[in-house]
Amino acid sequence: MVDNRVNCFECQFHFITHDPARPYGCRKFGFKGQFLPSRTVFDTTGMKCAYHQAKGSQRRGRSSTEMNGRQA
Repeated sequence: MVDNRVNCFECQFHFITHDPARPYGCRKFGFKGQFLPSRTVFDTTGMKCAYHQAKGSQRRGRSSTEMNGRQA
């Protein structure tokens, strides 16, 4: 069987919550849950997530020039 699941960790709408009972969330669908949002969407609708969008190349936080050459 081919595994066609969406990887939420690569999606710009995925986030980690501070709630131990519901650690994963989706900003686009507006929910938090015990399982990855893509699994919840698939279990509910029977389809892959239609809103999955890869994260952009821009990263939050410090830029590489602010790190003074340190990478770790």
